[in-house]
Amino acid sequence: MPRFAVHIGFVLLVNTLIAAFLTAIGIGGDFIRNLIVSHCIGFSIYLPCIVTARRAASRTALLTGIALSVVFGSVVGALAGFALAGYGFGRWSFGAVLSGLLFGLGVSGLFHLHERAVKLESALRERELQRLAAEKAQVETQLRLLQAQIEPHFLFNTLANLAVLVRSDPARAERLLADLIAWLRATLQRTRDAASTLGDEIELLRCYLDILGLRLGERLRVVIDVPEALRARPFPLLLLQPLVENAVAHGIEPKVDGGEVRIAAAAAHGRLRLTVADTGAGLAESGGGAGFGLENVRQRLKALFGDAAALDVRANPSGGVTATVELPA
Repeated sequence: MPRFAVHIGFVLLVNTLIAAFLTAIGIGGDFIRNLIVSHCIGFSIYLPCIVTARRAASRTALLTGIALSVVFGSVVGALAGFALAGYGFGRWSFGAVLSGLLFGLGVSGLFHLHERAVKLESALRERELQRLAAEKAQVETQLRLLQAQIEPHFLFNTLANLAVLVRSDPARAERLLADLIAWLRATLQRTRDAASTLGDEIELLRCYLDILGLRLGERLRVVIDVPEALRARPFPLLLLQPLVENAVAHGIEPKVDGGEVRIAAAAAHGRLRLTVADTGAGLAESGGGAGFGLENVRQRLKALFGDAAALDVRANPSGGVTATVELPA
């Protein structure tokens, strides 16, 4: 409910209580006529008070304005109320004005306390917003650091492979270097964008797997099953790459005849599920699925989505490992 409506309801209630009190102690006439006078005095006090509260530049100005509003409102309101209720201006008039002053002081005090409470609440809300903004900035910094860890980890491995190929197969080394440049160019362009999509992630993975394919040849087979309708969805950049890197390094490479890496995505019931599955050596050969890449993914999911996202890594019944990421769609 708007604050102004709450104030009006409060003034109406206080005015009614004042009229009932005056009627009970025998001042004035019947309740209806007392209510008319009470409303005239109450709103004549309230309106200058609300203007003063909003325009006062200091506490002294506020208190002075409220005191003047009480005096002005009580006198003007009483005169207007007497005229509307058909009262004369005798001894009763002085009692009514005096009662209006006393009740006006009480109402003004309550009004002033209410305004202070509102200002305190506003200050607390502002502090909470500042705290949340600081936490968001901290999380964003953490995410940037986690993302930045992925690139050198991949680069060192690729450069080590490039050094070997330069001696053993210069032609493949040249193609690897060209693919690496293309991957770096695409990655730098994506990381400068404010947002990335699942389609961006898949295209970077294609470049990445092309680089690995030059080294592994036919031992690495890749299947990407991501519907076109899902590719425009927002998605954290380089989130899947550590999972693909684990699948190749710990699953495909240790196996003599290699294997297949399948990247798939599906959406259902407000959730987006992404899987990176391989037909490689399995968890026993890969050290149980632990390591830098998986921990990086878990930390990023926790920072971005809290408990609403999860990473599950388990062995396939037919061999290999499946890593599944679930997050809000």
